[in-house]
Amino acid sequence: MKYTLLALALGLALAPVVASAQPGPGPGGPPPELRAKIEQARADAKTNCLKALSADHQTKIQAIVDGFNAGTIAPPDAIAQIDGVLTPDEIKAILDQQQKMRDVIIAARGDNGGPPPGERNAGAREKPAGFKPSAGRFLLEITASPDKLREVMKAMREHNKPQ
Repeated sequence: MKYTLLALALGLALAPVVASAQPGPGPGGPPPELRAKIEQARADAKTNCLKALSADHQTKIQAIVDGFNAGTIAPPDAIAQIDGVLTPDEIKAILDQQQKMRDVIIAARGDNGGPPPGERNAGAREKPAGFKPSAGRFLLEITASPDKLREVMKAMREHNKPQ
C-alpha cells in the first residue's frame, strides 16, 4: 500500500515532466513556443536547484540519480534517499524552484479558454490524501534521464491497468 501511494504520487508528479520531455509536438501537443518555454523553465529550475546544493550533496544526489537511471534504485527509494541527503535550507530552495517553475509554466500556457485560474486543475490531477511536496521527488524529476522517466511512467500505467 505504501509503495502504491508513492507510485501514484510519483506518477502524478512526473506526468507534466514526462509530457514536456517527449520529442516532437505530436497531435494535440503543445505548440513549439510553449514547449520551448516549458523546457527552459525546467532547465532553469534544474540549474538553480543544483546551485542550492553543497558540492558533497550534489555528488551524493547524482549517484542516487545514476542508480535510478540504471534501474538499480526504485523511484520511491531514490526519492527517500535524496530527501535524506538534503538540509532544511536546501529543501526550501528546491521547493521554491519547483513553485517558480510551475508559475512560469502556468503563465506560459495562459488562459487558452480553460477553466478560471482557481479551478484550473479542478479534478484533473488531484493529489492523494496525505500528499506533500517532496524536494527529493522534484530533484529526481529534473535530473533523471527523460527516457528513464518515460519508462517508469509506462510501467506504472501498465501496473495500474484494470485486469
